[in-house]
Amino acid sequence: MLRELVLFARGNCEIAIIEGILYTEWYLELFKLIEKIYGGQVYAYYFELTFEETLRRHAQKPSAGDFGEREMREWWKERDYLANRTGINEKLINEKIIREQMSEEEIVEAILVSIV
Repeated sequence: MLRELVLFARGNCEIAIIEGILYTEWYLELFKLIEKIYGGQVYAYYFELTFEETLRRHAQKPSAGDFGEREMREWWKERDYLANRTGINEKLINEKIIREQMSEEEIVEAILVSIV
């Protein structure tokens, strides 16, 4: 489904944003497709958070009751960076690390600076 969304977005939208827990090993082919069709216009952001901080942030979401700590521990993968796990050239993917200490305003500013 994500593959089809990426292809649709490429032909119909100026900007496409894919968000979620996208394990490198599961989505490698999708990442390669995105790299191929978007070239150097791909920006990836990895939230480097502790598990405890991830739980805290999840608890603040309206959907927090949909799943909890047990499920999240099953999904958790520490430092699943694209370049480290796949050999994809980091310069093509432009993966940036968003640190736990960054405020929402700092995160938005960092993203805007990198895409403009």
